[in-house]
Amino acid sequence: MDDGTGRHLFARDNISDRGRQSLVVTAVLTSLATVVVALRIYARAGILKIMGREDWIILVAWAFSIAYLGLVAAQATNGMGVHADKLEKQELQRQLQRLYAAIPLYNASLACSKFSILFQYLRIFPGRAFRLACYIVMLIVGLYSTWAFVSGYLNCVPVAKFWDHSIPGHCLSFEALWFFNAGMNIATDVTLMILPMPLLSQLQLPRMQKLALMGVFAVGGFVVITSCLRLASLRTVAQNMDDASYSNVGASYWTAAECNVAIICACLPLLRPLLGRIFPNLMATNSYKRYGTPKTYGHTGRSNRLPTDLFTRDRERDYDMYSINVKPGDRSSRNFGGIEVTTQVVQETTKHESTSDRRLVLDPS
Repeated sequence: MDDGTGRHLFARDNISDRGRQSLVVTAVLTSLATVVVALRIYARAGILKIMGREDWIILVAWAFSIAYLGLVAAQATNGMGVHADKLEKQELQRQLQRLYAAIPLYNASLACSKFSILFQYLRIFPGRAFRLACYIVMLIVGLYSTWAFVSGYLNCVPVAKFWDHSIPGHCLSFEALWFFNAGMNIATDVTLMILPMPLLSQLQLPRMQKLALMGVFAVGGFVVITSCLRLASLRTVAQNMDDASYSNVGASYWTAAECNVAIICACLPLLRPLLGRIFPNLMATNSYKRYGTPKTYGHTGRSNRLPTDLFTRDRERDYDMYSINVKPGDRSSRNFGGIEVTTQVVQETTKHESTSDRRLVLDPS
């Protein structure tokens, strides 16, 4: 059937190819992130009975990702994937309005994921120098993310020129703006990935355990890869804004990939309690730990020591990403690179029950 112009139905046929492709990819990635976030919340609230600020902020990142999916769906229903000259003017403008709304939401989701990771770092590593580095990175992320969010909505004056090119006015260079934001995202992703590595490399652990631990913190490398892959699609749409309806397909699902992979990478290290419950032998320990109140243990010859206690309890309430395996009755104290590890295990046997205390002292100086 024809609508009288022959254009509307043609658009719908093309949506089923390119527009639907973008929508399906975005929906699958968002669903994957939703599952991982749900598992994280179950591990934190259901198993550990703890919800920290890093958990709440990842929920905000996920909410922005869901909103982005809704806007991609709205673009698809308004002809995304079809050449602009084959769409009615009103339909094209509705599509570009949804694109206009989606760009800042992507930046907001990424920013929240980065803040969640940084809050995790502050929870795990008590060293003052490292915490200062985290706060500096937070400031940088906050400043450029605010710029990315605001410039996303104010990149054209008047604003309506973004979706109606016939209106007199001026727009910023989309290529320069988007590449700057993408470059900052890549730079901060790399920073977040390498930031804890010097501390982790100083831990006295078996080589394989140390490499596995560093691998847990290096999962953010997947975000860097998706960010780099997104650059080519960004350039295509920035150079073809007059036909953004057609050129935006690749950028839309690579954008979804970047923000959802960031959410997944922020969640994976915190799934350890859940994995420990499902695969207790694989995790190599059944002990559950939590951070206690910082205090000073004896005379160490150092001032301003801010140790962190990990005590075994019946329920896992820990924030660390690893465990140090010790034998019953062992007591050792080591100092390496400003990190002193004191391990003490006291075993009481009542039938088949035993308890143990483990103390991990991290010197922040």
